[in-house]
Amino acid sequence: MNNISRSLTLSALAVLILSGCAKETTTAPNFAAKLYFDSWIQVWQSDHGNSAREAGNGIWILEEEVGTGDTYADSCMFANLDYTITDLQGNVSGTTYESVAKRVGTYNKSYYYGPKISIIQEGGCYAGLQDALSGMKIGGRRKVAIPSWLMTTARYDSPDGYLAVTTNINPAIYDITLREQIYNIYDWETDSLDVYAKKFMNGADSTFFAGDSTAARYGFYFEPLNTGYAEEKLPSDTTFKINYVARLLNGQVFDTTIADTAKVWNLYDPTKTYKSVEVTLSENVNEITMNESSNLLLGFQAGCAMLHKGMKGRVAFYSSYGYTYSGTGSAVPPFSPLVFDLFYTEE
Repeated sequence: MNNISRSLTLSALAVLILSGCAKETTTAPNFAAKLYFDSWIQVWQSDHGNSAREAGNGIWILEEEVGTGDTYADSCMFANLDYTITDLQGNVSGTTYESVAKRVGTYNKSYYYGPKISIIQEGGCYAGLQDALSGMKIGGRRKVAIPSWLMTTARYDSPDGYLAVTTNINPAIYDITLREQIYNIYDWETDSLDVYAKKFMNGADSTFFAGDSTAARYGFYFEPLNTGYAEEKLPSDTTFKINYVARLLNGQVFDTTIADTAKVWNLYDPTKTYKSVEVTLSENVNEITMNESSNLLLGFQAGCAMLHKGMKGRVAFYSSYGYTYSGTGSAVPPFSPLVFDLFYTEE
């Protein structure tokens, strides 16, 4: 059935249902939305041999490929997911796949593509997404239709509880693949950092911040990249200059002071001046400034405090010292450990 026919069929079906309910009076906030969604499901079922099934509080599982790993635990706080999100007409609004982004014309070399961490609890993700993961096995895939009333981060005791509340988000289709379930996100991050440090930081172990004796020896790694630097550490009131390259653990660069590096990673902005930045140390790590601003990532500030004169250093740290649970923009996903290469310079 072509797209025009689908639209006509769906509209006609909705009219028939509305006509059949014309004698009833209702003030339910999702009455019209439910009629439309139910009509869409009926058309899908007709086109696909009644292969879909309802689950959870009212999602519909349209397609499923069962995984071979453990079943996702409903008590698990985090999931690492690949996904593509579309509206009911198939228009893509989000994806973790580079190939999909290229196909629909939204690909950008500076964006991150790959699995992303989601918080799978009330307040962290849509109720419909949590329903979609329930019963999935790791490595499995589900394509689910989520109605608008389940596009909420609140949780209610029954399907009627969701139907009684209106959201401002349209229904959507989530095509999700469950890569991992994660019980402790910070252990997961530090495990990832341990692997990175062994491969790219000469096996450096997590360590304390320089200049902060109260900091935990957890989630922070530092390793010099050169020799011949000054043996003495820089005094806490020193002002000096550095260049830096910031990247994810997969090596993707998301920020730099170096023009050629920015060009390679499609980050170059012709309105920006690429040059070394001025760092001023402080006894308190979180008061270290860059170009007189202290509104900086704590891991970056701590990395600057570890530098010696003439040193090239690499600092890696978990997301608590970076962009935390939110990430930033399209380049840094949530719960991302970060790596900064810091180059002391006389410029």
